[in-house]
Amino acid sequence: MVDEHGEAANRLAVTCAYLDEIRRDLRQELGEEQALEQVLAAVRDGADLAVPLAALHAVLQAANGDPLGLDGYAGTGSGTRVLQPVGISGLEPVGIRPGERVYVCPAGRCARYWWPQATASVPHCHISDAHLRGERL
Repeated sequence: MVDEHGEAANRLAVTCAYLDEIRRDLRQELGEEQALEQVLAAVRDGADLAVPLAALHAVLQAANGDPLGLDGYAGTGSGTRVLQPVGISGLEPVGIRPGERVYVCPAGRCARYWWPQATASVPHCHISDAHLRGERL
């Protein structure tokens, strides 16, 4: 079971990773993106994120007629909304060893992570515009 902080961290990670897609969906379905802007303001202000993330989740559920809401954006990383069986994400690389590098939220507020890829540059946080922070496992 994910605690309230863990759920907020996971939903913030999804918001960051799919910010452009979420923004587009809100504009298409509602013609505005106030719920998303409230999340971004809370992040910038260092405020509690549980309430604005829950509100964004509810708005997406209602706007898209989709019970997955914000949680539905996570998946393959392709930007497509997919269903994922519980406990299976398909995102964890096989054979992770201690000492390997992983990139995480620069502010340490969300659960987003990115594994280095040979020719890809380190992505940035779509909320703060800072590059993800490198850590060793």
